[in-house]
Amino acid sequence: MKKLLLAPVIASLIFSTWGCGIGLNRIEKDTYTISHRDTTTEYHVQNAPGNRDNGVIFPSSRTFKSERYLLQQDSVVEREYPDFIRMGAFESVGFLLGGDKDYALGSGLFGIFHDFDKDYTNYRGDPDKVFVGGLYRIGIGEWRLRWFRDAKNWTIGSSAFEAIVPDARLEKTLLSIAPIYVRKRWFLSEDIPYLCLTGAVGIGYYPSQYINTSLSLDLGSLSGLNFRAYAGFAAGQHSASAPQVKESNFSNEAQKTYIPYAGIGVSLLDFFNLVEETETEWKDYKHSGWDIGLMQIGFLSTGSDYSSFAEDNEEGMLNGLMLRFLNASTAIPVLNNQFYAGTSLFSMIALGKYEWGVGVLPIRVGYWQTILADELTTEPFMEFNYYPSSFVNIGNRVNLRISEQINVSFIIGYASGSTSEVLGNNLVDNFGAPGDFSGTYIGLTIGFMDKIFFPEEIRYNK
Repeated sequence: MKKLLLAPVIASLIFSTWGCGIGLNRIEKDTYTISHRDTTTEYHVQNAPGNRDNGVIFPSSRTFKSERYLLQQDSVVEREYPDFIRMGAFESVGFLLGGDKDYALGSGLFGIFHDFDKDYTNYRGDPDKVFVGGLYRIGIGEWRLRWFRDAKNWTIGSSAFEAIVPDARLEKTLLSIAPIYVRKRWFLSEDIPYLCLTGAVGIGYYPSQYINTSLSLDLGSLSGLNFRAYAGFAAGQHSASAPQVKESNFSNEAQKTYIPYAGIGVSLLDFFNLVEETETEWKDYKHSGWDIGLMQIGFLSTGSDYSSFAEDNEEGMLNGLMLRFLNASTAIPVLNNQFYAGTSLFSMIALGKYEWGVGVLPIRVGYWQTILADELTTEPFMEFNYYPSSFVNIGNRVNLRISEQINVSFIIGYASGSTSEVLGNNLVDNFGAPGDFSGTYIGLTIGFMDKIFFPEEIRYNK
């Protein structure tokens, strides 16, 4: 199972580099010839000393000289546009209807609220679980497909990795690297956040061979956050040499999978454009969030007796850790538009060994204040994590924008809560047995592929 999970990790790394440049921007150039024209006229009067009558008999002594000038130069104007319909990092769907109910996986809401203590290599499901299976995509891209005389809202796209998981039987899972999808959208609302119906047909070819058809109701995107309701049917097969069969402890034979499914999903760092928006320059683009990013990682000084990083319960100056993955902080259009609501796919704080908690889709609220334009901001916040750990994190961050993609933040705060024993052995081995914790912290965090926006860029301020 651990080897099988390497595929999404590798795909995520591919997206981190591939998704930043290829297919994101379209540059158009206009070349002009600028002409400067000028005429200079000079008058000269050459009179001899003394009086002179330049009347009827004598001609005037005044002369003039006229010269024309032409100066030409080339001018190139570049305009940058978004060149995609959809570009996303992660999508997951929890199946209420999926494979065999007797083998229900228990994937949880949106497919990401699992029982993290389960050994899924040997786990064969629980018929009492509500969510039977799930669908997962990493590194998603869609571009306009100009069918039917350039009809709008047709796209062709792919993802770096896709997994359709009918239930807890690992050998039944359909996997594909870079499946091909054609989608058609019918919009119910073209105001942000967009609401539309999306029909899709996709083909996966390796290591599983399958066809997946679906219809979804999509709401989003706000700072890369989207919600979807799915219904579909997938049918496919894979050989005995497929990795999901090799990793299974219950089968070594080729498999066929037929799965009608229905469920609800979420996607993060997932951005969508109308066709009209692909004709809008990036400098005029509409942004809804104060901060959108791939990852924030920080090291904390907490005063804990035992460091999270040292063995044998040693003390250390930096003895804590903070981590957020796939972050979104969306501006709330009230008062001065500086309040925000946000979340992350995964959030973790460790005050020290035995004092830590993790959360999936935590609820975060705060206030965004610019200190120095284009450089320095501050954000007092409160974050509530409810699963699998239950804790509150209250703090303040001062963010320094180093570049368009990298930020450094000074953070101070207080965290308090508890961690249950549903997290599995991997985290416990590294951070100690879970339990209650509380304490203050201070430290530095670094944001990678982390974009901070300023007031003039927020669409509510335009």
